Amino acid sequence: MKKWIALLLAAMTAFTVIGCGGDNTPSTNQPIDIVDGTPAPVTSEEPEQEPGLGLTQAEAPIGMVDAASVHTVGLRADGTAASAGHDTKGQRKVSAWDNIIYIAAGDAFTAGVKDDGTVILAGDAAAMDVSSWNNITSVAAGKAHLVGLTADGTVVAAGDNAAAQCDVSAWSDIVAVAAGDSFTLGLTADGTVVSAGSAPDVSAWKNIVAIDAGGEVAAGLVNDGSAVAAGADVSALTGLSGIAAGAFGVVGIKADGTVAAVLSGEADLSTAANVADAAVGAKHVVFMHKDGTVSAYGDNVDLQCAVDQLYLRPHVEQGGDAASSYIIGFRPGMTVAEAGAILKATTGSETACFQKADGTAAADTDLIATGLLACSDAAAPIATMVLMGDVNGDGLIDNTDGDLVQSYVESKSKLEGAFARASRACADNDWSKVIKVTATLHGEEGGFTTLNDINLSVAGMVAIRNYAAGTGRITQYGDWHKEASELNASYKTAYGQNDDTIGYITLDKTNIAYPIMVDYNGKWYYNDHTFEKKSSESASIYAYYYNYQQNNVVTGHNSRPSGSMFHQLHHIQEFNLGESNCVHEKHCGKELVDLPNLNNYAERVWTVNLYGVETRYEIFAMYETKAGCDISETLYDNVWWGDLRPDDEAGVQKWIDKQLSLSEMQFDTEVSTDDTFLTIFTCGNEHSDASKNARLYFFLKRVD
Repeated sequence: MKKWIALLLAAMTAFTVIGCGGDNTPSTNQPIDIVDGTPAPVTSEEPEQEPGLGLTQAEAPIGMVDAASVHTVGLRADGTAASAGHDTKGQRKVSAWDNIIYIAAGDAFTAGVKDDGTVILAGDAAAMDVSSWNNITSVAAGKAHLVGLTADGTVVAAGDNAAAQCDVSAWSDIVAVAAGDSFTLGLTADGTVVSAGSAPDVSAWKNIVAIDAGGEVAAGLVNDGSAVAAGADVSALTGLSGIAAGAFGVVGIKADGTVAAVLSGEADLSTAANVADAAVGAKHVVFMHKDGTVSAYGDNVDLQCAVDQLYLRPHVEQGGDAASSYIIGFRPGMTVAEAGAILKATTGSETACFQKADGTAAADTDLIATGLLACSDAAAPIATMVLMGDVNGDGLIDNTDGDLVQSYVESKSKLEGAFARASRACADNDWSKVIKVTATLHGEEGGFTTLNDINLSVAGMVAIRNYAAGTGRITQYGDWHKEASELNASYKTAYGQNDDTIGYITLDKTNIAYPIMVDYNGKWYYNDHTFEKKSSESASIYAYYYNYQQNNVVTGHNSRPSGSMFHQLHHIQEFNLGESNCVHEKHCGKELVDLPNLNNYAERVWTVNLYGVETRYEIFAMYETKAGCDISETLYDNVWWGDLRPDDEAGVQKWIDKQLSLSEMQFDTEVSTDDTFLTIFTCGNEHSDASKNARLYFFLKRVD
């Protein structure tokens, strides 16, 4: 099979994928628009064709989305994967995937096709043996079965076969597959559709150029731009160039990037624009836009619509001009011609190109490299190219780049702009590598925390050397520098006012909205001082550690009279345990209404900026210790203090089991020793008990 990057180039000159959705990943097989990589419009003025369309399989997509019941997945243009939603069975464990050319979301699992034609799985997929699959070009996921399309047009399937949905071995000449809960569809080269399992009758469908399915819904795109479907009335959907279907309904994509839909529930799609790909889940709809950003509509109770920080095509980190704006997200090793095809699809400009610093055109055979200018045309630079890890601008990532970063750190030699950005080649999803690193500088080994640009470069230097040694990878999408959200903006503002700020916490439906501080002198300064460094009983919210740990600890006082700081953590606890008023009657006694309901996944997932990184954490245990508890078995053990820090996997598991056993609520959260934790606590409800080790704890695990 061709390598993925070759497929990308071919995609721009042959066919592309559109409408990857439902609880599956179907494909659209239409001529693409050379400007943006989406299917060319098909008008009703074209003469109807008889069976025998001569369709061929779509090439690998330049970014795509798929949606299931409680999670959403995305394929980035560099072959890595991203996700959102509830990780009930580990279906979101895709962040380490690479070299992926296709992705599919099943009910509680995710499947990815690698560029060598094999398939990898995450989540509840134990019954799906795909170890013998090869030469796979795309997949479709049903509720509990998976279908694979091979390059020679045959089909394989694995998983639940109770309805004979996996009986596809006799199929041939197939160019696309789709799957519903208990059925499978195959689009043939002549434009007809075959089926297996409990599929609706599709025998009369003719001149079909794309199919999709999910739940009990199946849909097809006709070559005149109209749609056919079972399970939804799509007679009003016309002028389409792509289609997506799932249990929630059918969405049609038009050539101008707008959409038309027939849905079974509420979701206002009227503002959707520049759509290049769509997916329909059980109760939500997801769009990838032409610039690679993602939006979602519908039910978000499992945060399956929390896709605002996903980028699936290269994107621009905006600066004041093209020189200080950086475009990131290209895979190392791409030629200018290959990257140019993606740039055209992303920008929507047929004349998009790369230029050298002197204004001359980069050769098609040159490697994409830091320092090139991405332009919408020869006279309109957009941004400067950044290939994370390529610090010297030669298009390669090797030890010479690591040496250059070390020289910069040690001698303060000049490293600016795109090259400085490329040096920060670290991802924020690996706490052990990114937040605290060990490096040898000036002949001495030392530890560095990534709270400033120099230390970000030190972390990048370690990542570059690991990559060069074949023991690590470099994230090209710049996870560390996500687009500024309101929470990140609050952190940056606070850090600018007090550089002891290492994060920010804001909890919806409460008055908790504070910077998170740390005392670098180790004297617990912020236990009795405010953010403004004034002596105070209420003090500040502060972290126990200077840098990211496997168990990160944040605390604050239970300020009963004012109801400030972390007092409302007690409101959350009491509300969820059935109290109608705050039990601390002397100073509070407030009615407990409109507080986070921890039985709802979206409300027990808290977004926190910690050590400059915004991410989500899910509560897995909550309880209050009473006065007189042994401090070593409660406070010190819970914050992993001193000798009570677990030193092996068994120790971490013992700690997890302890929190689960003591929790005052039971959550359907899977917790493992590989997780990163956040422990948030405050004093017990009675002031006199604070000195007797009474504490209220919330234990969370990182889910992004």
